[in-house]
Amino acid sequence: MGRPRSAATMQDVEVVDVAGVGRAPVRPREAPRVTAPPRGQGRRRRWWAVAVCAVVALAAVEVAGRVSSVEERVAVPAGMLAALDGPPWTRWRVPAARTDDVVAAGDVLVVAAVRDRRFGLVAHDVASGETRWDRDLGAVAGTRPLTSCPHGGGDVGGVLLCVVEPPPEPRQPRDVVADAPVPAPARRWARVLALDAATGAPLGSWSTSGRLVGAGRVADDLVLLHVDEDGRARVSRHDGTTGALRWSHRADDPMRLRSGIVSGADLRVTPEFVLVQGWTATVLDVRDGSLLASSPPASFSVGSLGEEVFATWTGGAGVTVRDGQGEPLFTDRALFPALTATDGAPDDLVVLDEGGTVVGRSLPDGDELWRLDTYRTPRTQVAGRLLLLGVDGYQVVDARTGQVAWQTPERGLMWWSPVTDGEVVLGPGRSGQGRQTVEARGLADGRLLWTVPLPDDVREVSALGGHLLVRTREDLLLLR
Repeated sequence: MGRPRSAATMQDVEVVDVAGVGRAPVRPREAPRVTAPPRGQGRRRRWWAVAVCAVVALAAVEVAGRVSSVEERVAVPAGMLAALDGPPWTRWRVPAARTDDVVAAGDVLVVAAVRDRRFGLVAHDVASGETRWDRDLGAVAGTRPLTSCPHGGGDVGGVLLCVVEPPPEPRQPRDVVADAPVPAPARRWARVLALDAATGAPLGSWSTSGRLVGAGRVADDLVLLHVDEDGRARVSRHDGTTGALRWSHRADDPMRLRSGIVSGADLRVTPEFVLVQGWTATVLDVRDGSLLASSPPASFSVGSLGEEVFATWTGGAGVTVRDGQGEPLFTDRALFPALTATDGAPDDLVVLDEGGTVVGRSLPDGDELWRLDTYRTPRTQVAGRLLLLGVDGYQVVDARTGQVAWQTPERGLMWWSPVTDGEVVLGPGRSGQGRQTVEARGLADGRLLWTVPLPDDVREVSALGGHLLVRTREDLLLLR
C-alpha cells in the first residue's frame, strides 16, 4: 500500500497554541552519540564499554516505554483516546481507502481491506508508519459482508482474529434439505485465522460451517451467530486460536425471514453480554452462554447500558432495564442512547433518551434524578460527565445532576463526533479562513486550549485503540 510519508515532509498539520497551556509538539530527538577520547587502548575499551552500556540502557528504556505505552492503550475504553500531553502532530500518513477497516493491535495499526475479491492485511508500525508485515488471507465471496478482523474499537492486543468467507461451494443434490425455510443453493463456510499482531505469523486456523450472519470478539475469543437451515439462530463462543467450543446456544424460534433472506439479524458482543436481535430479542451471558432474557416474537431491540445492566425495548411497553441476571429493575417509555464511548462512571445511574428530553435514573430502583430538555443526544459518558451531540454543536452535562457545564460557543456542522481522553475534548472547528480544524477544550470547563488545522480532504477524525486517527478518501493519518 505504499511507503508512509513522515511528518517531517508534510505541511498539512500545524499547531496553533491559543491558550498558552498546551505544550508545543516536540519531535523525538536522536539519542546522543557516545564517543571515546583517542587515548590508550585500555581507556578506549573502557569508553566503548560505557558506550555499549549506554546504548543498551537507552534501548531498554525505549522498549520499556513502548511496552508501557501499549499497555496504557489496551486499557483505554473503546472510542476514547489515550491521555494527551499537548497538541498532536502528524506522525505518519499511509495509503488506505476510506472504506478500509483499521484494527489497533499493540504497537501496530492493521489496515484490513478486500481488493479484487481477496482479503489482505497490512500492519504499520505505530511509531514510524513503516510496513511491519503484510498478508494475503485468500479469496472471498462476492458479497463478503462478514470478512473482517472483528474488534470493538479498542486495542485487541497481541492476537488478530480474522474471519474470511471464501466463495461458496456448490451443494450436491443429496445435501439439500426439503422445504428448508432458508434456501441455501451453495454450501457456506468461513475460515478463522489467528495471527501474531507483531509479526503476522499464523498462530492457528479453523473453520465453521453454515450461514454465518454475525461475528464479534470478546477478549481472545470469537462469538459467532449462525442461522441453521430450519431458520433457528445458533450462537457460539470459540477459542479464537484453536476454535475450541466454549459454549453454544440455539434459539427456540426461527429468525424472521423475507424471501429466504435473514432479515433484521444483528449480533452485538460486549464484555458482559451477547445481544442477538432477530424475530426475538435474546440476551446471553457472555461468560457461559446462559439465557438472561428472551422476548416474545415482535420487533424488539436490545442494548447494553453498563457492566451489569442491559435493556430490552418494544413500541408497546418502552424500555425494560434489567440487571446482570436478567431480572427486571424498572420500565420507562424512553429509549436507551447509543453511547460511542464510556468509562462506566458513574455506575449507579443510567441515562435514557425520551426524544427531546434526556433523563437520568438511579440504579437499581429507577428513581428519576434529573431531566434535561435538549434536542441533542448522549454520545459519550466519561469521568462523571455526558457529552451530548447535535448536528450543530455539542454540550457537556454533569451525569449526576443533569446541569449543563458548557456548550460549544458557535454553531457549526458536526461532521465528525468529538472524542476525548477524559480531560480534553477534541471536536470539529473552523479557522477564520474557513479551514477545517481540531479544537481542544477542557472537558470540565470548555476552555479552548489549542487548535490544530487539518488537511482539506479530511473525511473523518476518530479514536481507535487510544490512537487519534484522521481519514481522507485515500489516506490514513496518525496524530500523536
